[in-house]
Amino acid sequence: MIEYWKNSDVVKDLYFATATFAFESKPYFPNNSNHYILVKYAGLDKIVEGISKYQRSNSSLFLFSNETELFEKYHEKVSYVSIYYTRYDQDNHELRDIAGILARRDMVVSAKLGNLKFMNNKKLPFIFPHADNIIILEVEGKKSHQSDQNYCEKTRKDVARKGIPLTNLVSFSILEKLR
Repeated sequence: MIEYWKNSDVVKDLYFATATFAFESKPYFPNNSNHYILVKYAGLDKIVEGISKYQRSNSSLFLFSNETELFEKYHEKVSYVSIYYTRYDQDNHELRDIAGILARRDMVVSAKLGNLKFMNNKKLPFIFPHADNIIILEVEGKKSHQSDQNYCEKTRKDVARKGIPLTNLVSFSILEKLR
């Protein structure tokens, strides 16, 4: 599947990453592991079509699709991706207000509103109730993955001070860019 993605015109970026799942999210990701392939893509239908051809029977895929791009700044490389959820739905004007807060953060190079889809061959024990209220932050860190994680936590607290609580779902430390 990785070779398929490397050669796909739908895939914008392809990363090898290590994941840290928040304690609250672990029941929704029963088969979580430490390492993942993180794919930034354009065109959900085409990526799903490719996945269905190459997905193994024992694999689980989590698709975080971009519904609304809040902003994107020029950056050289992404070192950390942090994914949150909120209880607000995407049409709520308060949720759109966070774009201003996030854009002021130096190392946050991209913020998107999206949703989460599961693709696996097993029945999940729980349905994730906030799948349509996902916020994806991409960070260009200069130091360690731990400092990137701390930076994202400070960013989350800045947003919470404005009255919009975000809950961490999963974070990815980028180890290598594959494409």
